[in-house]
Amino acid sequence: MSSTYYKTMIEGSWAGYPETHDLYFKFKYEDFNKKWEDKFGWKFYKPLAAEDKHLYTSLHIPTTNNVKAFCEQVLTIVKLTIDRLNEKQLQNEITIEKGDKGITKLEKFLKIYEIEIPQMFEFLRNLQSLRSGLMAHTFSKSDKNCKKAIAYFALNDENYIEVAKEILIKSVFTLNTLENQFKLNNTK
Repeated sequence: MSSTYYKTMIEGSWAGYPETHDLYFKFKYEDFNKKWEDKFGWKFYKPLAAEDKHLYTSLHIPTTNNVKAFCEQVLTIVKLTIDRLNEKQLQNEITIEKGDKGITKLEKFLKIYEIEIPQMFEFLRNLQSLRSGLMAHTFSKSDKNCKKAIAYFALNDENYIEVAKEILIKSVFTLNTLENQFKLNNTK
């Protein structure tokens, strides 16, 4: 029994934050997007289309250690984060070059504010490569970027659940880092 469940259901008091990685990510995702919008007047992550709302609700830590469950959750987290970056707003302040996509646009946007976070971008690019190499095209361990991502996450047939948790933790860390860099805790 989680302490959140115990505090809420047994003690009858409200717990502060969800405990599991997936529920905490969802909480942080919404909280961050609200704080960003309060400060900048636009959402960092574009709202999901009605047809995609199931992605948010279905995001969870895989309960079985198999590649299918893992791939589905990696695809979901990438769709919620990297694919939902509000590129239109990000690019209003940067110079776009041919081939610039979401992660590069975000990196250029941060540089305007003199923020450089190479570890965060290494994570995001490896997450994107993992998604592309394992799911978006075909399950391809021969893809150079996918192989690099597999090594980055130390992914193997035995640790899909642990890597999924790590991805959620690093995704929350990404939000926390941006929140701290932009001092979003000090908004209205």
